[in-house]
Amino acid sequence: MKITEESMHQQEHPQELPPKPEPAPRRSEWEKLKTMTWKDRVWYIWAYYKIHMFLGIIALFLLQVVATSLYSRTFNTVMHCMIINCYSQQEINLSLLEEDFAQYLNLGKKEIITAESSYITYGDDATELSYVTLAKISALVFSKDLDVIIGDQATIEHFSALNGYVDLETELPPDVLALVKDRLFYAAGEDQTKRAYAIDISGTAFASNAGLGHTPPLLGIISNSERKEYSMNLIRYIFAP
Repeated sequence: MKITEESMHQQEHPQELPPKPEPAPRRSEWEKLKTMTWKDRVWYIWAYYKIHMFLGIIALFLLQVVATSLYSRTFNTVMHCMIINCYSQQEINLSLLEEDFAQYLNLGKKEIITAESSYITYGDDATELSYVTLAKISALVFSKDLDVIIGDQATIEHFSALNGYVDLETELPPDVLALVKDRLFYAAGEDQTKRAYAIDISGTAFASNAGLGHTPPLLGIISNSERKEYSMNLIRYIFAP
């Protein structure tokens, strides 16, 4: 390599590189969004924040569930009634139990009556939904959270065979028994002995106003219920309002 005066000068005074340009200041997300059209904003938010949005929705849902659960614990359920197999052309009027009967009992603001309706088929005709509903009823009975069933004849006979209802002839107070003694419905228990496990409430103003389409609607009181006094009052409400 030929050493020249110029090469010696370059070694003694290397060429300085131009300074690197300073990076542009990072814009905030809000500043980015302000420069976009609405369409671009929607796309940008969905593309970069959909996971955050999904997690936020889940967190809000869980928070609502917890808050609802905690709030519901402040209420005291005095009676839980299930209406099963009501084949009516009109909608069942559950408010008759949840509001009118509650007013009849003069309940406090934190005392509630729960009423719900369902459909069940039995035996070979049982559907998956029927099994789910039967499992729910079994859980309610096991936890002593179900007090009354209003159902058709098949429903009364099904649970009577499991000794699911009280014998009304022996359990009802004399004044209540006097109201319904001509309306008792007898069904076989687990030992095949027929007992008064239900009351025929057809033709009453309650059955009509509630829209009960059973033929006839039969009312039974769950055998292990710890709130039978409210069930007795329901019978008084139906037959001696």
